[in-house]
Amino acid sequence: MTTSQSEIKQFQKLEKARYVHHSDVLFDSNVIRRSDELAEKRLFALAELLVEKPEYGNIWFSLSSIYELLAPEEPATRVELLSRFRKLYMRFGERVRFIGPGNFSSVVAEWSADGSFTYAMAKNIDSEVLAAIAAGDLVGSLKLAREDWMAQKAKLRAAYNERVAGFKRYYKESSEFREAFRSYLLRYNTKHALEQCEGVAQTLLVEFAKQPPEAIAKAKENHKRYPCTWTYALLSRLADYSATLTEGQRRADFPNSGNLLKAHANDFVDAYIVASGGKCGMLITNDHALIDKANFLYDAEPSLIRIQAFTVYDTLIAFNPPNGGVRDRSREIP
Repeated sequence: MTTSQSEIKQFQKLEKARYVHHSDVLFDSNVIRRSDELAEKRLFALAELLVEKPEYGNIWFSLSSIYELLAPEEPATRVELLSRFRKLYMRFGERVRFIGPGNFSSVVAEWSADGSFTYAMAKNIDSEVLAAIAAGDLVGSLKLAREDWMAQKAKLRAAYNERVAGFKRYYKESSEFREAFRSYLLRYNTKHALEQCEGVAQTLLVEFAKQPPEAIAKAKENHKRYPCTWTYALLSRLADYSATLTEGQRRADFPNSGNLLKAHANDFVDAYIVASGGKCGMLITNDHALIDKANFLYDAEPSLIRIQAFTVYDTLIAFNPPNGGVRDRSREIP
């Protein structure tokens, strides 16, 4: 993903030349919008570009991300979104992969003996997607997997709320805690961040990957070997920090933090979804705050995660083929 200073002004978020060293791409479901013809044209143009050659890598979706897409209660809205989603993934053909099911399946995979990831091809789920469109809701194994995800999401939210409640109390009452909080944030773009979210990572290893607690030492020693584990832990802890602060505290105590400490109620869900594709090189999302957070962690010294994040439009403009390939730029960009 490259650019020049003369081109910077036309981008939505891309602020410098970025080089992607892993060609697989994770798509966030928020790129699928309702009743936005221009956004759809750009999305389909990007899909066409990314499948032009096999060496451009595979396209990944987290099933959890799709379940979040279907949050609206109105059946007609779910049908419309499912239909748009199917139009997108069918354009990727045999290159599309759906991560899951199974809670933290990517973390489990990278700690397994063979390192194999559980995923489904489009042909494996298309009949159920078509049935869901006809029914106005998920059916079959997709419905069961969504129910599993919603139960896991409730557990994640409860744990998140409990952590944040404690952080909020300490931040309000303890000047010592506030000073430590500031110190930790200043070092969150260094390897010290791994120490700060060690507890989160260790819980994943023990509860889901079935590793002994001392495996955390192995994870920290070679953090790049476990991108899904650390992507979740780092984004999850950053979500804790963001939710700790009131808007007034954020502006007063961290005036230059930008989107890094901008909190959203579903930040812990974003951590889960991005981590599911943590082994990919690119995340395509229209969540500007998430882009800033992911790229902050990638730009750390040393780099803490593998994935970098871009909007659909910025990727469409700036993408250059891997391995020195030449892109046909005669095509008009919507």
